Amino acid sequence: MISRSVTRLVGGALIAAIVALPLVLVACGSEEVVEEVETSVEWGYSGAGGPENWASISADNERCGSGTQQSPINVTGYAKGDSPPISFSYRKEAEAVTNARTAVTVDYPTGNRLGLSERTYQLETVTAHTPSEHHVDGQSYPLELQLLHSQTFGDVAVVSMLFEIGDANPLVQEIIDNMPSEVGTSEVTGVLNARGLMTKDLGYYSYKGSMTKPPCAEPVDWFVMLEVGTVSQAQVDALQNVTGANNRPLQPLNGREVATSGSRSGP
Repeated sequence: MISRSVTRLVGGALIAAIVALPLVLVACGSEEVVEEVETSVEWGYSGAGGPENWASISADNERCGSGTQQSPINVTGYAKGDSPPISFSYRKEAEAVTNARTAVTVDYPTGNRLGLSERTYQLETVTAHTPSEHHVDGQSYPLELQLLHSQTFGDVAVVSMLFEIGDANPLVQEIIDNMPSEVGTSEVTGVLNARGLMTKDLGYYSYKGSMTKPPCAEPVDWFVMLEVGTVSQAQVDALQNVTGANNRPLQPLNGREVATSGSRSGP
């Protein structure tokens, strides 16, 4: 079972590991004293804690380097499959917005459901990535919102919504209005109901992947919505000014199949 607290940790909280630096020789009179110096390295998207080093920061992150179903991917080579219809029943308003340094995340209470055939998941968080982590046929997008859902026995499903520059998005603006400017959490003022993210076209691409942050747990069921929304450049800038660019590089497909339940022109 993945508890809500564990899932939220995967969704956006800071993960740090104590890394031992090489032994340092310190001169002390005529003797040399060997000291071991330690420092902490936090995972992030650049520098020593960047994606290329996630697997070495902590043994818990081993999947970030050795996993064979890692995300994000370039969504391409897809074929229409026997995909079940997807449904959203989002009734509860958000509880809080967190600036976790690496991402801005919205937390939701139990009561917002994702339906896939006979499977039901609960929405836990919505996380913003600028630019997008997933590409579609080689195209990147200015913003990707990832809606993390889980079941009581541990299965995880993430719905990805991509946005291009255009009209401002009201719900994205609510996230911006509620997010702390410094690392921390703020209670939500206003509605911030994820229902505002729902697209008219419920078609999607699907594949087996992983979480896109350490510890890069897999497998995760990914559903990338076909319909692309719009967001203003000012909204993208406001999010990126808080977190910086926070997209993990594309990962190898490793023979995985990508299916689609429809096309961009309609279900």
